Amino acid sequence: MTTSTPSPQPATDLPVVVVGISDSDDSDRAIRWGAEHARRIGGQLRLVHAFVWPLLNVDVDPVPGVAGSGLRAGAETLVAHAEAVAREVAPEIPVLTEIVEGRSADVLVTESRGAAVLAVGSRGLGRMMAVVMGSTSLALARYAACPVVVVRGDEATDGPIGVAYESSDLGEQALERAGRLAAAYEAEVHVVIGVHTPAAEHDRILAHTRQAVARAGVDVPVKLSDLATAHSAKDLVAASEGSRMLVVPAASEGLASASSRTGAVVQLAHTPIWIERPLQHRG
Repeated sequence: MTTSTPSPQPATDLPVVVVGISDSDDSDRAIRWGAEHARRIGGQLRLVHAFVWPLLNVDVDPVPGVAGSGLRAGAETLVAHAEAVAREVAPEIPVLTEIVEGRSADVLVTESRGAAVLAVGSRGLGRMMAVVMGSTSLALARYAACPVVVVRGDEATDGPIGVAYESSDLGEQALERAGRLAAAYEAEVHVVIGVHTPAAEHDRILAHTRQAVARAGVDVPVKLSDLATAHSAKDLVAASEGSRMLVVPAASEGLASASSRTGAVVQLAHTPIWIERPLQHRG
């Protein structure tokens, strides 16, 4: 992959929130989410547009004699728009922008290696290119080196941070992550428990979640979700309603597909979905 301009270097060691941008309203929601998250955690925002057309042997240069024409000029306009959207939300945060030649999933996986979190809209490539190139969000859920947020529904709700409980190392990470997010957003943690867990175990799980949140170094209220038990991905989607975010561990085998629980939640949820990735995959 090559870049259209030299990559700007961060002026500080602030955590980097990367947002993959495209020509869609979903992308604007992801930009607004990323700007607000960067503001909440004291980080910087990096807006990246994957410019795929050169790979498809499409002429990207301007039409002779027509100022501002051509696909490359359109990409530059898109990036400028993205920066303006971000600055409307959080004018005080550092914002970096870049156009990178390559497929969206490939570009963003590379970007994830230096990121605290990577966010995309629910249609990360835009509607037309999603048909051509496949689902960016599901590819990132499989391969990203940092947590991935798929911004769906209302990115600005004041609700709790939901977390899907899972008894695994990655599940523990997700619980701690939910606690840190709740502290950053001044929210509660609401726990959703899997269907195979007996009701008699719910109090123990709630206590365990409170311990995990405390290990994250925060003090926030932790409760069972109103929909305490998730019988299916559909129930997790229902639990996302009214939440500021829903934290889910990536599939334990490291995969996510449209038919998996993670994939179904990513495609159908009503709120941003934070997909917690394994620590060994982070850069």
